Amino acid sequence: MKKIIKIHITKVVLPIGSRRRRYVKRALSRRAKSTANKNSITYSEWQNVVEPSLFSEASNENPDNPLISIVVPCFNTPAKYFDPLLKSVLDQKYTNWQLCLADGSSSDEAAKYIEKLSKKDNRIIYIRIENTGIVGNTNKGIEIASGEFVAFLDHDDTLSAYALSEVIAEIDKDKKLDLIYSDEDKLSDDGKERLLPFFKPDWSPELLLGVNYITHFVVARKKIIDEIGGLRPGFDGAQDYDFLLRFTEKTTNIKHIPKILYHWRLADGSTAKHAGEKDYADTAGQRALRDAVKRRGIEAEVIEIPERPTNYRLQHKLPAKNPKVSIIIPFKDKIEYLYKCIPSILDKTTYDNYEIILISNNSTETKTHDYLKDLKKDARCKVFEWNHKFNYSKINNFGKKQALGEYIIFLNNDTEILTPEWVEELIGVASQPDVGAVGALLKYPDKRIQHAGVVLGMGGMAGHVFRFLQPDQWTDFGMPCWPRNYLAVTGACLAVKKTKFDEIGGFDEKLTVGGNDVAVGISLHEAGYRNVYWPFVEIVHYENVSVGPYTSSVPQGDYDRSLHYYQKYINTGDPYFNPNLDLMNEQVSIRSTTK
Repeated sequence: MKKIIKIHITKVVLPIGSRRRRYVKRALSRRAKSTANKNSITYSEWQNVVEPSLFSEASNENPDNPLISIVVPCFNTPAKYFDPLLKSVLDQKYTNWQLCLADGSSSDEAAKYIEKLSKKDNRIIYIRIENTGIVGNTNKGIEIASGEFVAFLDHDDTLSAYALSEVIAEIDKDKKLDLIYSDEDKLSDDGKERLLPFFKPDWSPELLLGVNYITHFVVARKKIIDEIGGLRPGFDGAQDYDFLLRFTEKTTNIKHIPKILYHWRLADGSTAKHAGEKDYADTAGQRALRDAVKRRGIEAEVIEIPERPTNYRLQHKLPAKNPKVSIIIPFKDKIEYLYKCIPSILDKTTYDNYEIILISNNSTETKTHDYLKDLKKDARCKVFEWNHKFNYSKINNFGKKQALGEYIIFLNNDTEILTPEWVEELIGVASQPDVGAVGALLKYPDKRIQHAGVVLGMGGMAGHVFRFLQPDQWTDFGMPCWPRNYLAVTGACLAVKKTKFDEIGGFDEKLTVGGNDVAVGISLHEAGYRNVYWPFVEIVHYENVSVGPYTSSVPQGDYDRSLHYYQKYINTGDPYFNPNLDLMNEQVSIRSTTK
């Protein structure tokens, strides 16, 4: 019997921020509609069965272990919130901490209560201040902090008992770390239920430019906090986002701990905010991002997303010389696909300086050749023949040699363009110096997701995370409509600068059918480039839904060759996925075991 192998084959909000609570009902509703995995477990089951085995304790006997100052800005904090907060700090397994309480309470009763409790432990420093808002109060807390690192904690939230211990364990491994963040969940108002976990990827620069996915739990080196001036006044509502944008411009020594170390409280009545508050946080976030773009010298505009406040998009400007773009499309007959694909490009594309390079691989049908004759009349279309045994990599490498463009877009013949500005969007991102491959949001004809990024190890080899979901659907891994970094994107629509593609040697021609696009992504990643999934380009992909994109009978040689690229990430984990999530479920569910 022929061996059936799973391998990736290329075929021919919850907005986060200080105003997070108002989106909880929407997120719960969206999460409930998610496609369920019969083998998945509930989050409460995961807490009881899996989570306890994840934690470690750092030794308190190491004299080199740093002091961590936990900064909490307080304002009329009710006892029902402050008591569990304080308990969560006092219960820390790691003991070399300092709790800095900057209290701007207008109520003397609330202030006296907090001050009284602060005397429980000599590691607690309490100051009463004039209330100057979340930014000013937090900065006062930072001023009295004497730790080498500062951890941020809201006055109604709590920490896992292992929060500081886990941070110290990572610092022990790498003394150069400047910023550490963790996964998180929400805590019911009465503190009895933990829900809505958010299992994050490792450091993802493009994701942070689209949404503040880091939020809490954050521990930052105080030297850099002081260097950037702490939190900036005037950014209330997005002060944490602005802080992270500025901080991450100073260091790449960033570590993600894939464990739930922070519990955000869903305080009673917190969703009953006035309508303008949503705009307030969103506007502040846009300003923070615009400032970041300017500081970084990025030629881009910040575009509002009205339906998803506190989510943002950058619209990159193209290089001034308006570079030529070559769109390479291999095919073998199946003219019904070309009838959809080619007109969608010619009729919708708003970018002018492009060419379509059609590569015929052993096409025999008369109607195909007749259609190609018509296309040749259009100066934008060039037709070539590559009449050899099918080899996806060789066909596309051949197409690249015919290309005059500075940028290449590899495109499947069974696609249809939906976004008129698709070329500008893809090339705008691909033109960034540190970016490698750029992929789009691909949808099935029924509007469900076909591709929103490739995860190594998913399905055994490589798979499409979020497949079959809706773009705005909340999952335990966030939303599919967020721009992200991945190790790879699908070759069904892959944009890349030609010089970078040449730098890695193009498609590996030993991969004849499957795994070639993933190999390109991994090679670019290992060459120091970031691969980007860009959801602001939407394309229909008429791939067979019942068969799926990467479960097929493929040559054993492709499987063996793919392991040359994949194995390391299958063994150690894909940094852009979360190890707490199930690799066998593309629709995203919690992993039921620690292995």
